Formats: sequence, structure tokens, C-alpha cells
Amino acid sequence: MRLRLLLVLFACLALLPPGMVAAKIVDRIVAQVNEEIITLSELEQAMKYVQANPGAPQPKDNDAFRRQMLDVLIDRKLAKEEAKRYGMTVSDKELQKALDDIKQRNGFADDEALANALAKDGMTLEQLRQQISEQIIQDRLMSVTVKARVKVPEAEARRYYEEHFKGAENRVHIKVISLPVPPGSSDLQQEEIRSQAERILLEAKRGADFNKLAQEQSKPMPGIPSGDLGYVRQGDLDPRFFEFLASLRPGEVVPLKTPQGFQIIKMVDLKMGQARSFEEVRGQIEQILGREETAKLFSEHLKGIRQRAHIKILL
Repeated sequence: MRLRLLLVLFACLALLPPGMVAAKIVDRIVAQVNEEIITLSELEQAMKYVQANPGAPQPKDNDAFRRQMLDVLIDRKLAKEEAKRYGMTVSDKELQKALDDIKQRNGFADDEALANALAKDGMTLEQLRQQISEQIIQDRLMSVTVKARVKVPEAEARRYYEEHFKGAENRVHIKVISLPVPPGSSDLQQEEIRSQAERILLEAKRGADFNKLAQEQSKPMPGIPSGDLGYVRQGDLDPRFFEFLASLRPGEVVPLKTPQGFQIIKMVDLKMGQARSFEEVRGQIEQILGREETAKLFSEHLKGIRQRAHIKILL
């Protein structure tokens, strides 16, 4: 379970789901790791950050999950300290690149728009920068300490191929602009958002750069990603939604009303029933299995560091 939490936490920085942090948490120290501390707000943020993402564990026992997440944060602090001994740092350029990626994936026009969205959930841009910095450092430390030991046997890769890739699959490549309607919006507010969606739709149909429109106009919508989604498998979509998408022509732009708001969808490409050979996807499979093995070895590596560290749990 803990390894799965590590893998989910690594992936979560790409997206910023609404409600990922709790506002106005009464802060206190819940753990001391050598000279570092972990606060209750930091722990609660990490828990909600993981739970709000698709595929994240949804434990019934919140106390057990809280302790598991605390262990993850303790490992992160230990990794941060070890990285210092290696002289590892994160440049401002690297941080900005990571932030730009987050903004692009979530439809924020600039740092100010991202900061405003974070503020609504009780988080600052500086706190996000700190989380990103620690994650980059940890990924770099993993590469230095254990990645060279990671090998993906061909037999294991073929087994994964048989389970996940062998069958023919339908895939659709779409781009999405999301315009959420906040809960409790008045009829006038809803009409304004509808009008905005119609204007964007008209611009897109007239040939405006869809990527630029998404970056400038799209807003985060609960549970629904926006921007360029790349190729999405049919099995990952609601059957009715895939049927709707499959009826579109490449290049076609259409509006869609959802319970959460409005969406503008551009069909880029549709691949129906095209099975891929093992050699075509071997690199992708090796990356997936390699990441899993790297995380496993790094978790074992941190166990030795934990034994030498001074850790005090105050939860």
C-alpha cells in the first residue's frame, strides 16, 4: 500500500484537482525528522492531494491512511536531507518549467491565475514551489541511488504486454476546453458562462489556435482534465461519451454541456481497432515497469536511512 502511495504521489504533481487541500487547518507539528518538522496542514494537504486524483487509494480507515501518508512525508524529508549530502539543488529555471507544465495541463494563463486558484484551497504558490522542488530532488536522488540497478527482463515486459496491450484497442485523441459553472451560480452567471463558451466555440471553428484558446480560457473542472489529452483508450471513457466522440470527424470542434459546466472538444484523431505489436510498445512498457521497480528499490533504500535517523511521531 505504501509503495502505491509513493507512486500516486509522484504522479499527482501533474494535476491540481479542486479541493485538494483543507482551508483554515489549525496547525501543529505531527512529526520531527532529524532537524525537519512535518505539520498537520502539510499532512492533510498530502492526503487530499492523493485522494482527489483518479486511481488513488480510497481507504476506509482514515487513521491508517493518515499514518501511511505520514510515512510517505517522512521518507520525503529523509530523501531531502540525503540529497543535500550529494549537493543536489533545483534551479529557478527547473521550478518555473514544472510550474508552466502544471499551468498548461490545468488551463491557467499565468502564475497569478494559478496562485488565485491555490489560495481558494488554502495553499500558496510558494508552498507549491516547495513541494515541486522536493519532488524533483527526490526523483533525482532515486536516479542516483537505485536507477542503475533497475532492469526490466524481457519475459516480464512480455507478460505485461499480454495483460495490458495485446488486444486491439480503440483510441481517440482529443483536446478539451473546460468552462465550469460554480455550484450555486445564478441564472445570469450561468448565461454569461454559456455565452463565453459560444464565443470560444466560434473562434475555434474559425480556425483559431485551439491550444492557445485552451491555455487562455480553460478552467479546472472537478474530475475532468482539459488541454491536449493525447490518445485516450476507449476503456478509460464512459461508453456513451466514446460513442459520441467516435461520431466526430478529425478536426471537428463541438460543444458539450455537462453537470459541471460547458466543454469545447476538438477531435484530433481516431484509431479504431488497431492492435500494436510488442516491439511498438516495448519502450513504453519498460518505462512503466522501470518506474515501479525504481520506486520499490528506493523505498527499500530509505528503510536503511530511517534506521539511522531521529524520528519522533507526534500524531
